[in-house]
Amino acid sequence: MPKTLVNIHDLVESDFREIQKLVLRKHGTDYTVGYIRKVCKGLRHNTSITAMANDYLEVRREMKSKIDRLSN
Repeated sequence: MPKTLVNIHDLVESDFREIQKLVLRKHGTDYTVGYIRKVCKGLRHNTSITAMANDYLEVRREMKSKIDRLSN
């Protein structure tokens, strides 16, 4: 079972690609996956990417808790 994600620093490559797609759809700006990774790791600052990553992380947490409830 994968570990629980605590904050956006714990995201992995597939999460960065999903965030890239979400930012492109919502804001119309195409950022590279590398730039999104740097923002999530705290090496760059971009409020729209950080907000999207936090929202994405919250949805992931909710999904995991629902899946855990199904398996119990």
